[in-house]
Amino acid sequence: MAVMDYVVPVTKIKQSLSFEIKDFYKMLKNWMKERGYEIEEKEYAESGHDNGHKTHFVWKCEKKMDSYTKIIIELNFIADTKDVVLEDDEKKKTLQEGNVSIAVGGYISKDIEDEWAMKVKTGFERFLRELYDKFGKGQKFEEYEGKLKKDIETIVYDIKTYLKMHRFD
Repeated sequence: MAVMDYVVPVTKIKQSLSFEIKDFYKMLKNWMKERGYEIEEKEYAESGHDNGHKTHFVWKCEKKMDSYTKIIIELNFIADTKDVVLEDDEKKKTLQEGNVSIAVGGYISKDIEDEWAMKVKTGFERFLRELYDKFGKGQKFEEYEGKLKKDIETIVYDIKTYLKMHRFD
């Protein structure tokens, strides 16, 4: 089993606004793909209720750094919205208006191929793996941590910018 080192605490973004969920979803997907992340959609649910819609999705976005390591961004999106129609220059556009909550966090997954898991039988062998992580790959892990922190800072900034720019009210 891979070892996970949580590098970046979860950042939460909450906003009340009018926007198009489909466009936002596409923006996030393109952002991840442009930076080499593979998206695993762990959950996706849409449901209607009396006052509108609830949309929820959870992504696990992985980027393989080498044969031993992956960096992972987890994204949890929840929107409780209702449809509104905006008329502009004889064009009608349906938007979603409501509350959005997004949580973004990240970690580094080490020993992704379970090279050590098969061998780790004693505390000493586990200690050897820790030494390997610290001294054999330590500098690489610092580089990967920096890359992950930068990617999460950037996606959080881009999400906040997108949500502020796409206000129609």
